[in-house]
Amino acid sequence: MDFPSKRIGVKIMEKFKVYIHHHYTYELFWYFCHGLEINPNDVPTWFPENQYNQSIKIKDPITLNGKYKGNEIEVIFCNNKLWDNADGFHLLDYSIDLAERGLTSDRGFNSNIMYENDTKNKKLLNHNAKYLGSKVGYMYIDWEGHDAYVAHDWVKTLNPRIQVFVDEKTTSKKGISNHHYAFTNTVWSFLSPNTLGIRDYYFFHDYLKYKNDYKYKINVPIRRLYGDKEEIAQKVLELNNPHITVTHSSFQNDSQYAENHSDYRKELLSQIPKENYIDKRGYGIYDWGGEWNSNNMKENMWKMFGISEITLLFEHSPIVDFKTNEFAYMVGTSYMTEKTISHIMVGKPFIPFHIETVNFYNDILKKYKKPVVDFPLEYSYILEKIDWLSEITKDEQKWDEFKNSLTDWTLNLRKYLIEIIHENNSYFDYVVKADDKKQKTTFI
Repeated sequence: MDFPSKRIGVKIMEKFKVYIHHHYTYELFWYFCHGLEINPNDVPTWFPENQYNQSIKIKDPITLNGKYKGNEIEVIFCNNKLWDNADGFHLLDYSIDLAERGLTSDRGFNSNIMYENDTKNKKLLNHNAKYLGSKVGYMYIDWEGHDAYVAHDWVKTLNPRIQVFVDEKTTSKKGISNHHYAFTNTVWSFLSPNTLGIRDYYFFHDYLKYKNDYKYKINVPIRRLYGDKEEIAQKVLELNNPHITVTHSSFQNDSQYAENHSDYRKELLSQIPKENYIDKRGYGIYDWGGEWNSNNMKENMWKMFGISEITLLFEHSPIVDFKTNEFAYMVGTSYMTEKTISHIMVGKPFIPFHIETVNFYNDILKKYKKPVVDFPLEYSYILEKIDWLSEITKDEQKWDEFKNSLTDWTLNLRKYLIEIIHENNSYFDYVVKADDKKQKTTFI
């Protein structure tokens, strides 16, 4: 009888179990469990108790099974139950907890309640980490890019065995071993649960790609007028180029929503065309709503994407913030917001204010071994290139070449970002690698 060589190592993967301490919904399943090999028909959308009202919470634990990169994963949505089960990993999500408790209605960040809720969660997590140790996970995706290790003093107040999954690539605190950058979970946080309607942007692409009657070549959309946005708006209007424009939202009309009013705002409004003033509050059917995040994203999709061929998109620069922000000590290295994600999902060519955003997405594609298309513009801060952009808008051939190259970059990013978030799961990557000692290697 022939025996295989004993030098060949065969790793026998165990079955992993994950307890998600939230009520089951199919949207939360995709948020937490994307990348899992499972038949979509085996992901229930409703149960008898919430068949006619999806807001009714499923109280009983719901179990689903699938495979992740060759490993069997059993997922149990169990709300606040089953913390005593030490046979698996346990996960609590900061933002989902806020929504389930009725303190928020969407994924938008709320600074007024972040400390109160984080204190409550830390107490719960610290208690369970006493016997569950590193199998306790805390997902803290807030979209704000503030370093929670600093802002919440997690170094001193959170059991270091608790594993933290955040949307900041790094923390400024030294010697931290429980920090995990949850890239795929962060992308999915914009899509499921779809409280802001950003998932709709992906399907809106099928309609927007046929539009060819844009009034402008470049638009700089401004909701809140301050800092870099004010500086670039001034420069664009000084160009007096009919191909480049600025749009501004009525958001700042009411101090209830916008605390900082720019002295330059009246001048800006006097110089932009009337149709470039996006009046959010209209009469009756023309009213977009009360400045909830969901209203703003709907307004963005239906009013902003049809104005210009390319968007010059404001995004923060962590490097600049470290130098200039009064809260620089709290700044984390976070690059994704609803602005870039919505543009990527809809396939809208965009140029971020800072090249760091471009480099971030290109590096992500490289990390996951996906094709990278060259970005057709070299710059650090977009103000360096405003004059150049203005000139090429006047030359149809040069403009078309540039626009097509930027479109190629955007659509390539769209295609492969979707692939990445369907093939990978940052949290599951931790789970299957966390306890290698329990993965038996047998030599035969």
